[in-house]
Amino acid sequence: MDIVVKGGQTLAGEVTPSGSKNSAVAIIPATVLFDKPVKLTNIPDITDVASLVDILRGFGSKIKWDKTKKIIDIDNKNLSFEKVDSESLGKMRGTSLLWGPMLMRFGKVNFGQLPGGCTLGFRTLSPHYKALESLGVQVANRGDGVVMDASHVVAGTVWMSEMSPTATANVIMLATGLSGVTKIVGAASEPQVQDLCNFLASAGAKISGIGSSVLVVEGVKSLSSVTHDILSDHYEITTFLAMGAVTGGEVRVKNATPDYFGYINQVFSKFGIVISYDGDTAVVKKGQKVALKYEEGRNLMTVKAQPWPGLPVDTLPLFIPIALTAASGHVLFHNWMYEAGLFWTSQLTKLGANIVMADPHRVIVLSGSKLKGAKMEAPYIIRATVAMVMAAMVSQGDSEILNAEALYRGHPHFAENLKKLGASIKEK
Repeated sequence: MDIVVKGGQTLAGEVTPSGSKNSAVAIIPATVLFDKPVKLTNIPDITDVASLVDILRGFGSKIKWDKTKKIIDIDNKNLSFEKVDSESLGKMRGTSLLWGPMLMRFGKVNFGQLPGGCTLGFRTLSPHYKALESLGVQVANRGDGVVMDASHVVAGTVWMSEMSPTATANVIMLATGLSGVTKIVGAASEPQVQDLCNFLASAGAKISGIGSSVLVVEGVKSLSSVTHDILSDHYEITTFLAMGAVTGGEVRVKNATPDYFGYINQVFSKFGIVISYDGDTAVVKKGQKVALKYEEGRNLMTVKAQPWPGLPVDTLPLFIPIALTAASGHVLFHNWMYEAGLFWTSQLTKLGANIVMADPHRVIVLSGSKLKGAKMEAPYIIRATVAMVMAAMVSQGDSEILNAEALYRGHPHFAENLKKLGASIKEK
């Protein structure tokens, strides 16, 4: 899918974010732990959710998905490991979140292909392996796949080698059903991890320390049937606010979970953008001028992704087009996690952007260049593609973004939502 974006736009209006992609792709696998029906509401209509639904149906799950009402009913009473297609499990990165619940439900995992995902460079799965091995899981890599055996798994203490949300989620899901107490030190605390913990706790799981870097999980014999409302997607909330900021319009985002935006809003303020709130509706007011605010004694501003509660790495690209619209100055963007996470910025130079690649993890954006519409090739990275759309909106003339399918892995009805804000955007 290609998209055409008109330049010189100003977005304005009110929009409601979808349910969190990352919460959905953790909580749907967690339903494997249940032998009773589960209802999930505020489910986003995205390709990653559709892939997980197909995989669970392959296990024998009975699933009813009402996309209009954003509700999924899942009954995993009669699952079978023998029905699993091991090759299909490598289609998306999120399938690694099946490891914890599969080990608990079946006692084993057999992936004929390792999970894929965005083209962000090397993304190690070793934090998953090390964490699961800490509890006695036997892990064997076989070619491009992996086999795991939970025959000797026991509750215990896990020291995470990396604050990985997905690795943390896998340990939580496995520990929920283990006899005894599991302590997770160095746990990720992102909103989707908190959402997973709250979902499991509402079903009877005993989890303490939710939202912190130390989680304690006391295993329970079974989980109760439950209805759970997925969090609003804080990445999509950030996207809509950034769209308003970069185009100079007033955008209001409903259900904006203000409690999760303390630091993200601090990053907006570095660019002279103030985010205010009307209840739980976030507002970026019209006419705010982007102006870089350097720290005292420095002539360089740095925006660095960090583990939660710092700036989520997936939102980092959204601030690059904002930096381009400043009248002058320069900003160092640092993606510490992914060695190919910023290579896509070379596409923005086709618009006339002045961007210097410092090394695989850092770029310097020099503000003040006049941007002109151009044809760009989207990477398979969700927010990088969004950033291209943002840059195109503030360029002179039309732009075309080729192969933009990644948008729909994280943003249901992307073009439709932007049109509600007055955007001129067309899918081809």
